Amino acid sequence: MRAEPYGRFKPLPPEAETLLEEGRIIEAVKSLRASHNLGLKEAKDWIEAHIASEPLLRVKLETRQKAARRKLFYIFLVIDAFVAAGLIYYFFYL
Repeated sequence: MRAEPYGRFKPLPPEAETLLEEGRIIEAVKSLRASHNLGLKEAKDWIEAHIASEPLLRVKLETRQKAARRKLFYIFLVIDAFVAAGLIYYFFYL
């Protein structure tokens, strides 16, 4: 058993651990709150302590966040291109 950085947190339950591995942090907090009858702050602190104690998990989550931001950027870029094309058509061809 490894020592947690803050000393007061136990290892996560398997369900919350699985959700974190999938990158679903909010669902992990919800499942931890439901299974242990914790408040939002306590569950979030427990999840953050677990992420801080495992560097590979932290890197994996950061990589997923960057990929999600990149995907959102491309979606907005495509929408902007369609809006620009529509405006050009409207002002120059009508």
